Amino acid sequence: MKTTKWIIAVIVAIVFYAGTMIVRSEDAKAAKPKSYPLDTCLVCGMKFGDMGKPYVFVYKGQEIKVCDKSEKADFDKTPDKFMKKLAEAEAKLKK
Repeated sequence: MKTTKWIIAVIVAIVFYAGTMIVRSEDAKAAKPKSYPLDTCLVCGMKFGDMGKPYVFVYKGQEIKVCDKSEKADFDKTPDKFMKKLAEAEAKLKK
């Protein structure tokens, strides 16, 4: 009888752990931001690579790349303006 309870407890623990891992992997997939489609800075328009690696951050599920942290500060002042600029640039790329 004790062996049966122990086996059931182990099975329940395994099922619980497996279910938790499935949920975590689905959350990780859902949390992946949309990739940045441009090869230029969203704020100043300079091509990346000319001045080093871009500063990368995520805004509302969208990956954003700018030249440096000071340009992120500019982005933070008027994010809607830059998100509109990104949407327009994406639309041009799709044509």
